[in-house]
Amino acid sequence: MTSSTNPWNEEYKLSAAKRKNKSQITTLRKPDGSLTAYFSETLKHMLEYFTPEDKEDDDTHNNKLAIIQSQEPVDTIDDKDFTLEEIRNAI
Repeated sequence: MTSSTNPWNEEYKLSAAKRKNKSQITTLRKPDGSLTAYFSETLKHMLEYFTPEDKEDDDTHNNKLAIIQSQEPVDTIDDKDFTLEEIRNAI
């Protein structure tokens, strides 16, 4: 504890990370202004916020090209099939 003889005790513990912060986010404010009521609702809200639905209408021309290119197989002259050993090593 901080006292008149040692006023820096608490500050030292905080700056040296000796004090464990056990706070958790348990509620969040939703777009309508209300708060989440349950931990599961808070998690759902976080997922919806940080991973919004992917809508094709929101894609730019470059996004659409990248999607098309990523779906086409790469086929070059020097392509070789993976060996069984390479697959096992990757797993």
